[in-house]
Amino acid sequence: MIKLNRKPKPKILIQNEKTWSSNLMAAIASHGGYSKIPKEKKEPLINHYKHKDIKSNLFESSRQKCAFCETKPGESGNIEVEHFAPKAIYPNLTFEWSNFLPCCRKCNGSKLDHDTVQEPIINPYNVDPEDFFDYQDIRITAKNNNAIGKLTIDTCGLNSVRLMEPRAKILISLNSYSQSLEDAITNYKNADTAAKKTIRKRKIAESLEIIEKFTQPTEVFSGYCKFYLKTCEPFNMAKKIIEE
Repeated sequence: MIKLNRKPKPKILIQNEKTWSSNLMAAIASHGGYSKIPKEKKEPLINHYKHKDIKSNLFESSRQKCAFCETKPGESGNIEVEHFAPKAIYPNLTFEWSNFLPCCRKCNGSKLDHDTVQEPIINPYNVDPEDFFDYQDIRITAKNNNAIGKLTIDTCGLNSVRLMEPRAKILISLNSYSQSLEDAITNYKNADTAAKKTIRKRKIAESLEIIEKFTQPTEVFSGYCKFYLKTCEPFNMAKKIIEE
């Protein structure tokens, strides 16, 4: 999970959210509750939040990734507009822009109607997940055992097999690059001429460019990769060599 920045509210929402919300709340009052509205009447009242302008604006802010697990649609099902505070519990927030998150179907299904108001979990638009999460091997962990991090992991299933398997593949790649960097550093230190040092330093720089691509916000599991490199000794040694 990485920090996300919310884009300005889309025009379609600015123009219609009050009317959409008013119509929904009127139906709730008429039927005696959100859950009591017949499905055939409820869907036309709430499906406005799926408007293409709302979805595209929201999905762009997460680089087309799930806000919780950082997977892309082709790997985890369709990205959907998720209500952070569930609309079934807080129908007044059904069309609230700040309540929308881009979420894969798997995380959405895991989170279900978890009450994030009464039992808060991480909203990456509001806080930096780096302050709450670490990684141990291929598992995400709550930094300093913090309660909100642990609840987020459990609620969204962030240590499910579907996520640990691709993390394992990335870990293999990162370890391979790390070993290559270590070899390149050894060759650099053993260079016996200034010219050789320059050439080998350039190769180290090229290797760093490749491995740092894993941490780009557009990449899946970029938060995991960023943590790995932060604690990777060959990577940090290589950075120091380039900065000399």
